[in-house]
Amino acid sequence: MSNSKEGNSCPDGYRALSTTELRELLHSDDKMDQIIRLNEKFQELQVDREIQLTSNRSLAEESLARRPRLNNGKLQLAEKYKELSNLVTTCWEKQSQLGEFALLPRRHRFRDGEGWGDVVLVSCS
Repeated sequence: MSNSKEGNSCPDGYRALSTTELRELLHSDDKMDQIIRLNEKFQELQVDREIQLTSNRSLAEESLARRPRLNNGKLQLAEKYKELSNLVTTCWEKQSQLGEFALLPRRHRFRDGEGWGDVVLVSCS
């Protein structure tokens, strides 16, 4: 094998090791097992990362697709609040007029056993 192939197939962390240190790694089953476990874990993390990126992209696209509906809903809600405000104002005005009307004396006709009579009601407010 040429040096360039060895350099490209070797993970970056091992390039800094001397030949003696690399030989020690090869003869140490515990260290090799640890390296393999770490490499497998790293690969799992890479796969998980890709899955998360894909999921995130999908969610972002879905969110962007819903944005016009959301904005339209916000405009409709603002319009409903405006209508509500107008209705509240109208209600207060009518309630005020009714309050003024309640202060005026009112005549009511009633019938007792002897015929019709009139009563004037005055509010005590």
